[in-house]
Amino acid sequence: MPDRDDELFALAEAYFAASNAHDLDRIAAMFAPDAVYRSSGVGAHDGPAAIRAMNETFFAANPDVAWEVTGRRMVPEDGVELDFVIALGGKRHKGTERVYFDKSGLIRKVEVVR
Repeated sequence: MPDRDDELFALAEAYFAASNAHDLDRIAAMFAPDAVYRSSGVGAHDGPAAIRAMNETFFAANPDVAWEVTGRRMVPEDGVELDFVIALGGKRHKGTERVYFDKSGLIRKVEVVR
């Protein structure tokens, strides 16, 4: 039986896969009703509807955007920290994303720093 760390890593990987597929419905379904999203690139967004709207705008403006996870580790409070390289606007940028989950496995908070 997988432990909580394995479960959270799998959930984070599923979130990145949905993001790489630009699957707005799948991404939105992963967020808790009180989720918050904080990013140095796209700002602050509260709640699944605002997070979905941000993703819709971001994907429309960046149709070829893709993330490659280059490292991962657990952080306190049921969080996973992922190092990534994002292909954006013909350039590659490094960043770190922390994804925090609630007890049911929904995303409650995302923090992105590039």
